[in-house]
Amino acid sequence: MSKQHEPRPADHNPGTQTNGASASVRETAVRHYSARRRWKRILSAVRVIAVLLVVAVTSIPVAWIFFTSLKSQGQCLHDPPIWIPSDPKWSNFAVMLADGGARNVANSLIVTVGGTLIAVAGGLLVAYSVSRFRTGGQNLVNWVLSIKFLPPIAFALPISMMFATLKLIDTHLGLILVYAAFNMPFVVWTMKGFMDEVPAALDEAAMIDGCSRLGVMWRIVFPLSAPGLVSTTLLTFVFIWSEFLFALVLGQHELFTIPVRLAMYYSDAVGWRCAPQAALATVAILPMIAMALFGQRYIVRAMTFGAVKE
Repeated sequence: MSKQHEPRPADHNPGTQTNGASASVRETAVRHYSARRRWKRILSAVRVIAVLLVVAVTSIPVAWIFFTSLKSQGQCLHDPPIWIPSDPKWSNFAVMLADGGARNVANSLIVTVGGTLIAVAGGLLVAYSVSRFRTGGQNLVNWVLSIKFLPPIAFALPISMMFATLKLIDTHLGLILVYAAFNMPFVVWTMKGFMDEVPAALDEAAMIDGCSRLGVMWRIVFPLSAPGLVSTTLLTFVFIWSEFLFALVLGQHELFTIPVRLAMYYSDAVGWRCAPQAALATVAILPMIAMALFGQRYIVRAMTFGAVKE
C-alpha cells in the first residue's frame, strides 16, 4: 500500500510579507498625498473665487461713480438706472474743474500733505523717545492714546473759537495744524510698535562707532522700520484726505476741501448736480488707488513684521 504524502504547508517567506506590507503602506501614503493635493487645489480655488467676489463687490461703487461722471443730467436721474452711458460726457470733468474743483483739489493736497508730514515727523520723534527711553512712563502713552478716544465734534467749537482769535479760519495752516495734532497719536502708537521690534543693541553699537542719536534714528531705526513707516504714512494720508468735520468748521467761507465740496452739489435753486459731483469723486479716488498700488508691498510687510522671532 503506497504511502500517501500529506500536503505540505506553504513555505513561510518573511520577505514576501514585508514587501507586501511596504507596498500597502506606499499605496496608502500615495492616496493620502493625492487627497491632500486635491483639497489644497480646492481650497486654493475657493480662496481665489472669494477674493474675486470681494473685489467685484467693492469695485461696483467705484465703477458706478466713474460711469455717473460720464452721464448727462437726464441719464443720472433716469429710472431705471443707466449703468453705462451710450454717449460719454467727458466734458463733465472740465465743468467740474472750472467750477472750483481744481481749487478744491489743490486745497486738499496742500492740507493733506502738510498735515501728514508734520504728523509723521513729530510722531516718529515721540515714538522713538517712548520706545527707547520710556518717556513719561505708561501715563504719557495712555494720554497720547486717549486723544483718539474723544469724538472730534467735542473739539470743533473750542478750536473754531481759538482759531477765530488767531486768524486761522479759512487758512491752510489752521487745517494742517489740526490734522497733524489729531493724527499724531496714531503715528506714535503705530511706530512705537515697529520700533520696539528693532533691537536696542543696534543703537548702542552705532553710538559706540561714533553715531549720534539722530544718526542712529536716521541710519538704523528708520530704515529697519520702513514697512511700518510707509504704511503709517499712507494711512495718515488717507485719514486726512477724507476728513470732513474740521474742513467744514474751519473752512467756513473760502477754503473748501474735496469732502466739503462734494456735499455742496445740491441746492434748492439748482437741484442735484450729479455728474460734476461724480467727476470730483472720481478725481478724489485716484490718489487713494495710486497710493494703495505703490504701498501694497510695504503694507503686507508691515502686517507680518515681527510675526516670526528667533
